[in-house]
Amino acid sequence: MAPHHVTDLETARRIADGDAWATESFVLAHYASVFRFLRHLTRHREEAEDLTQQAFIKAKLQIASYRAKASLRTWLFRIALHEYTHWRRRRRRLVGLDQAPARVEPAYDACIETEALLDALERLPDRAREAFLLFEIQELSIEETARVLGVPQGTVKSRLANARRRLSALLDGRQEDAIESKAVLES
Repeated sequence: MAPHHVTDLETARRIADGDAWATESFVLAHYASVFRFLRHLTRHREEAEDLTQQAFIKAKLQIASYRAKASLRTWLFRIALHEYTHWRRRRRRLVGLDQAPARVEPAYDACIETEALLDALERLPDRAREAFLLFEIQELSIEETARVLGVPQGTVKSRLANARRRLSALLDGRQEDAIESKAVLES
């Protein structure tokens, strides 16, 4: 007899009914990827941890409304993005960008390439960065990314093309700057 595969809708119903094992399994299965997504968006470990916890709390509170129109993972990423969006709005009202420089721990950005990519990602427009992180880093499909962002698939494709084009230009410019700096130091 083949093992029974639990569907997302069954999982949601079990969580809504207070099944501790289903809740723990859900959190263990998705916590790391949601945290990583929010970590890339915020560039602050503590903020990403707080937002991840808030996303899971909100998901637990709203799980009874889950209707399986998207995967449970996609539904959760939509909640996480919503929490991030609210955090970003609150932060803009509280602190001007020039007053709150991003602080990244050295262990996270161990290599220059990672730092350059993170800097380039940060310079992308929010919508392009969100689409890029969901599709390229979290490996959601175009359809899932569109559902998380609440936009048509064509819009996701456009944002991804824009993000790739801008990242390429930003990273190429970074390499040219590094080559010029090295040439100046060697002369």
